[in-house]
Amino acid sequence: MSFPRVVLRAGRSCSAMPARAFSVKSVVRNAAEPTYKAPALGVNRTFDEALKVIAEDKAKRLADIKNMEATLAQLVKAAPSAAKETEIATLKEKIFKQEAYAEINDPEIQWQFKNNKNVDMSKAVFRFMKGKQFKRETLPVIQQRTTQMFVTPDLLPSFTPAVNVQLDFGTGSTPEGTKIVDGYFETGSYLLPGKTIVEPKVNVTSFHPEQRYYTVALVDPDMPDVENETYKQQLHWLIANVPLSATQTELSKENADVVLSYLAPHPPKGTKYHRYTLVLAEQSNGGQDKIQMDASAISRETTLRDLCSHFKLEVKGLTFFRQIWDKDVSRIYKEVLQQDEPVYGNQPEVDELLDETGQKKKKFIHM
Repeated sequence: MSFPRVVLRAGRSCSAMPARAFSVKSVVRNAAEPTYKAPALGVNRTFDEALKVIAEDKAKRLADIKNMEATLAQLVKAAPSAAKETEIATLKEKIFKQEAYAEINDPEIQWQFKNNKNVDMSKAVFRFMKGKQFKRETLPVIQQRTTQMFVTPDLLPSFTPAVNVQLDFGTGSTPEGTKIVDGYFETGSYLLPGKTIVEPKVNVTSFHPEQRYYTVALVDPDMPDVENETYKQQLHWLIANVPLSATQTELSKENADVVLSYLAPHPPKGTKYHRYTLVLAEQSNGGQDKIQMDASAISRETTLRDLCSHFKLEVKGLTFFRQIWDKDVSRIYKEVLQQDEPVYGNQPEVDELLDETGQKKKKFIHM
């Protein structure tokens, strides 16, 4: 067995070889968050001219916004009329779009949005861009899943979601291979029952700058109704008067009214997959009114349609996940629900050729 020869040339001892120095500062600098660096002016004439055009367009739009805001102020002071509210809403929408268009071509704004850095949702331009992204990328998936898996019309009539609702049960809640987008599972994914025992964090991306009140409900439309040989709904969570806006995205129970506490999902043995659906419904008067929900008058079997009808709720968004029975469900029944676990199944088929003892009936009998 031979070994490679190691030759140290004269004047090249190990101690004399240059050492690569690493400092804490260099590591921190390399790991620093990327920041926008504006291209130098005077290098690309076309780029320089483009910046001038963008600046001129922005100045024009800002001037238009001032004029529209003055008109809006006069309209607000005008006498009430049937058309007034519509005119105000239309003018506010025009102002919003002008504010967005005034900045949307700014290279720094485009860089921030693309890299998701310093995206300030209090700015019209970012609300506009996020809204477009939601309609282009997320909304089609939600609509496809809710239709494909019959969340609509089984649970509620068909509608177009206007906000993006996401749930976070923590790491390990999804089986291996589940598609994760921006840290959240995709609508309609399977989750593990043992990982959804504790209530999730709820994140809502809305596009309105003002605060509005919502009601949040987690519903299972797939619980067996043995007496009626059909399915019934079960409310797993109900929270009213949840304040949300474009900049206020997290559900906080401290600022809302918990009507029904969180009940861990528990798909019974012998049933098919359950569609646990979290619905976000805007409260009356465009979300400006608080509501009073009497917990004593609402049960776990109160339907979502009844809630929306009675309290004048308008569903604005949803997400759902699916679950099937596994051994953790038995543990949930025993330790969390503290009740006997039901087991469901199809009725046994009756063989007309067998008698009550299970023996084959005789072909002929004495009359």
